[in-house]
Amino acid sequence: MGFAIMSDSTVDWTLEECAARQVVLAPLNIEIDGEVLRDQTEISTEDFYDRMLAAEHLPKTSQPSPHEFAEAFDTLAREGYGQVVVLTIASVLSGTYQSACLAAADAGIEVRVIDTHSASAGMGLVLRRACDLRDSGASFDEACAEVERNIGNVRFFIACDQLNNLIKGGRLSEGDAFAASLLNVKPVFAFDEVGALKPHDKAKGMKGVVKGYVDLIAERTRSEGTQIVRFCHTRNPDGVERVRRELADAGIAFVDAGCASCGATVATHLGIGALGVGVCKAW
Repeated sequence: MGFAIMSDSTVDWTLEECAARQVVLAPLNIEIDGEVLRDQTEISTEDFYDRMLAAEHLPKTSQPSPHEFAEAFDTLAREGYGQVVVLTIASVLSGTYQSACLAAADAGIEVRVIDTHSASAGMGLVLRRACDLRDSGASFDEACAEVERNIGNVRFFIACDQLNNLIKGGRLSEGDAFAASLLNVKPVFAFDEVGALKPHDKAKGMKGVVKGYVDLIAERTRSEGTQIVRFCHTRNPDGVERVRRELADAGIAFVDAGCASCGATVATHLGIGALGVGVCKAW
């Protein structure tokens, strides 16, 4: 039996994707309207969007507890696994990495916890790499080392369409939001080298966002070679298709790693209409 792969739910893989690639999901907890629910297992992404839009205050997310990780490790041990790699959202954004490390210290199997320095579409590329390595027959140590080497090449960019959540979350003042709305300016954010969400660019409308992503992927293709791209959005599938179409029209070949609906962590910050891309050099 090979090693097991676990990821927290901020990777934004569906339950079906996780089952197909034999990934164990560790759900984050979502607090909304005074109710605490486990991401993906007790509330779907679409239901979360509906409740977020109706809520007076922004939802909050919290990491799985060390006990929850410990229970998952015990289950894997009973299933016959001796090793598991755990991929987590950037530790600067959540305590998930720390929770997993605390549980790993007392686990009855070998556990390697890796901070992906990303989330959502970017983290999804890291998870895809881990699955590909396991399925190709790489050893546990080889796979972990290769995943850690690849993390630095993964970049994740995401643009905001509606600005309400940025205002509620204190990332944008009402005055700046009013000016941005008048000028149809869409803020674009990037995850930096440690996974902190930082302002990256300002685009003229969502058309400008799409053009920026196409230009970004084109430049990375010229400098590094073919890119793997995973898309994500919050109820903006048309935006994803526009990026795909414009890449095709520009003759830019890339590996399409699929599309995700952003889960609670990203959606709470950026709201409905967000559009993002995770990119890395093809392996």
